[in-house]
Order: sequence, then C-alpha cells, then structure tokens
Amino acid sequence: MMKKKYMKNISTKELHKEIDLIQSCINRMSKNSFSCKSWNLTLIAGVFALTPEKINNWYICIVIFCIDLCFWWLDSFFILQEQKYRDKYEWLIQKRLEGNIDFLYNLDPNNKNMNLEDKKRNQFKAICSPTLLPMYGGIAILLVIFIIIKLNGGV
Repeated sequence: MMKKKYMKNISTKELHKEIDLIQSCINRMSKNSFSCKSWNLTLIAGVFALTPEKINNWYICIVIFCIDLCFWWLDSFFILQEQKYRDKYEWLIQKRLEGNIDFLYNLDPNNKNMNLEDKKRNQFKAICSPTLLPMYGGIAILLVIFIIIKLNGGV
C-alpha cells in the first residue's frame, strides 16, 4: 500500500502553480474542442464549394458524413479530457487544503488513485453532450434527410 505523505502547510505559491498548470490543460482542451468545430464546418463548406457539379451527390454525402463523424469523435475526446481535468482540479484543491501532497504536479487526468471513477465518464457520454450533439448530430440528421429525399426521387 502506498504510504501517504502529509504536510502541515503547502505553500500558497506551490498551490497556485499547480492549479495554474491544470487550468492551462483545461483551457487547451477547450481550445482544441473549438478548433474541431471550426475545422469541421470549414471542411464541409470546402467540400460543397470545391466539388464539381458532375460528381454524384452520394459521394459528397459520404465524404461530409465521414468528416462529421471524425471530428465528432475527436471533439468528444477533448470534451472528455476537459471534464477529467475539471474533476482533477476540484480533487486537487480539496486534497491540498487538507495538507495532502500526494501526486504533487501530476497532470495525468486518468490517475486511478484519485478515486474519480464514481463520475463514470466515457467518450460515448461525451459524444451525446449538449455541446456536441446539436452541432455534429444536426449535420448528420440533415445528411440523412437529404439522402431520404434523394431516395424518394426528390431534389
């Protein structure tokens, strides 16, 4: 069993530095998530703008659907990591104020010793998060509607 190290006082400077490091990870994940959304829309617009009219619409739908799914999965990864870092942030503040210096400056969001498994976070839950489902799911639904209309002889 791992021996716990406790300190009566952790310096405020160390606490702030560790909190800043975790906050910078949270900010990075948030920026990456935003970049996924912007690249997704940019690539989809590029496919529409640069595709010759002679190409079958089915191919365009398949390409757009693949782009949407890839960025949806990647964005959900960044959302999941951001959530894990937020959990670590809360855990860290609580433990440091108690004087516990275990895992000092450890930036691993998957640290099993933090006992954060109760949150039951996974990538599939992140895919259905309120920030991702309307954007990526909306595009996927529009593509399905377009395909159904095409199958029924419309447009």
